[in-house]
Amino acid sequence: MISKEFHASRRKQYQEFLQDYSIAFVFAGEPKEDRGDQMYDFLPYANFYYLTGFDKARAVLMTVKTGGKVTETLFIDHPDEMRARWEGASYDKESVREETGLAQVEYLERFEEKIPLFGRSNMIEHLYVDIANWERGFHQNPAQAFAAKVLSCFPYLQMHNTFQKLALLRQVKTKEEIALHRRACEITTLGVKNILAHLKPGLYEYQIEAYFDFTLRYHHAAHAFDTIAASGPNACVLHYTENNRRMEEGDLILFDLGAEYGRYASDVSRTFPVSGKFTQQQKDLYNVVLKGLTAAIERAKPGQPKQELQEISKAVMAEELIKLGMIEKQEEISRYYYHGSGHYIGLYTHDVGDDNSPLEPDMMFTLEPGLYFEELGIGIRIEDTLLVTKDGCEVLTAQIPKTVEEIEAAMAKGENA
Repeated sequence: MISKEFHASRRKQYQEFLQDYSIAFVFAGEPKEDRGDQMYDFLPYANFYYLTGFDKARAVLMTVKTGGKVTETLFIDHPDEMRARWEGASYDKESVREETGLAQVEYLERFEEKIPLFGRSNMIEHLYVDIANWERGFHQNPAQAFAAKVLSCFPYLQMHNTFQKLALLRQVKTKEEIALHRRACEITTLGVKNILAHLKPGLYEYQIEAYFDFTLRYHHAAHAFDTIAASGPNACVLHYTENNRRMEEGDLILFDLGAEYGRYASDVSRTFPVSGKFTQQQKDLYNVVLKGLTAAIERAKPGQPKQELQEISKAVMAEELIKLGMIEKQEEISRYYYHGSGHYIGLYTHDVGDDNSPLEPDMMFTLEPGLYFEELGIGIRIEDTLLVTKDGCEVLTAQIPKTVEEIEAAMAKGENA
């Protein structure tokens, strides 16, 4: 999906983070058991995949920098003939060298032997281990356990975490990454149009969700996250995923969904009238959210602090709610709006990065203002995936109907994507 030259260029930048006389490790992660003899599909730790392009469990990238010279070694699980019989073709050092472009590939049984610390004199002063900032509490993942083990034996080493620097590197996308994001958005667009072509009262939320699922499967894409298909009062539950309510005449349904293609995500929210037409009240409230989104998109350009876009949406929506008589003061919008308005997007749907950074060309993020009126059984969220350009932004999900008129026209046609 993405070239080994891309991953090599990322490793080159990663190496610049490392001080001289250092050793650095990034772990792929461990597989997780589902039930019985089943395992969950393995997803490599994103920073590991970003640097290597290798997507199998238990692997470790080791980078050594001494005297200005850098050596890289990828350690992989040993081929298992029995597992290959059950699961298909396996891999070996030679095939992984070809796949990744990494010259040195070793099996994990040689891991400690190859670390330039054990059993010989060394000049290593710095230890780098990539540990995600969402790891909390006293449970240790393999990276944390390894760092603790090394420091217990070599307490003189200076410990560093490369997570945040890699997060900042991942904020700005290359042309290859943008192409994969763009394809994910195209498939998402097809899936939402397929939903619109079949949306009607009487269906269960999971039934209308299935039209999106079919589109993703047909185009060899995965879900970027669990689909939210929240009709009526369910739309006021931000992370509702049961998707088991029967839709009724006059309901709105809020979708939050996205395809993942080549490991890169898309993320879209749309709110549609199940019967094909908005009521006047629904239309008025929907347009409040749409105005908030539109105002933020118009301000999205290089140099604009990303976090301020949320306040722009919020201020516009508050003014519109005042006009409708829903609130009297701007701060009262907190009764109806209580989540962030957007996030970076990449190898994760909610991707890493600094929310306080000014936008730069080739950054990718979402904007997703929403209002939730529990007393009315109405929740509205509208979200797009955006690419920052040199003088503004491109809405990669712009072909998904978004205005009241576009939505009602698409549902009236009932055209299957």
